[in-house]
Amino acid sequence: MTDEQQATWDTGLRKSYDKEARQYDARRYVSREGLQFNRLELDILDSILPAGPDKWFFDVPAGTGRLSVELGRRGARVVGGDLSLNMLKEAAAKARDAKRDELWFTQANAGQLPFRDGTFDAVVSFKFFHLVPNDVKPVLIREMIRVLKPGGTLVAEFNSPYYGGILAFLRYYFRKKTPGGMRMKCLFPDQVRPLFDGVRVKQIHGVKLPLSGLAEAVLGRKIVDAFTIWFGKLPILRYFSYALIVEAEKPANR
Repeated sequence: MTDEQQATWDTGLRKSYDKEARQYDARRYVSREGLQFNRLELDILDSILPAGPDKWFFDVPAGTGRLSVELGRRGARVVGGDLSLNMLKEAAAKARDAKRDELWFTQANAGQLPFRDGTFDAVVSFKFFHLVPNDVKPVLIREMIRVLKPGGTLVAEFNSPYYGGILAFLRYYFRKKTPGGMRMKCLFPDQVRPLFDGVRVKQIHGVKLPLSGLAEAVLGRKIVDAFTIWFGKLPILRYFSYALIVEAEKPANR
């Protein structure tokens, strides 16, 4: 992607989320399935990143502050960055409502982060890489790694290409009518190593099974959550989850 194409893409993304900011959470995290997905993401994130007042986390894109506020509640100091000012306004309002003083928000382009090398203990990037062209993904990963301290952790989320066996296939080939979109939007097993070149991938966690929110109404939250988290750790079966959370570690000597 050329610089001009990148600028056009950034502008389009910013305008789209500026427009959607007020409805963003309501469209995704109010239903039973959405609430469960949000809870599972946070539980997995908490297991990867034990928070504490001496830890500095960077959340990009921060969006409406969904993750930033929860990380702050769990004791971390968090900086949230996003291209969309309207999304950041929603995030700041959410932080005020939660009375979180350890949160800061700033407009930031993920391709050129306004921080020095080795600033953060961890970088979190959820609900982002499915929007990013394949040739840009490695550039953004390297930039996130740059601002990590040596030995720091990058936690990035991707859509899974094998969700429910064939649900992702049906979605892209028939509903969206973009067959090639799967390679861009999803993380295939053969893409992991090239994308995270130079860092150690410690674990890939699958998140959310089909209709697990409905199953929760029958079996109860604890049983369904425990099963889906267990399932999401299995080496091959985790790819049948809706999303994949990759935990990677920056080498101590970088």
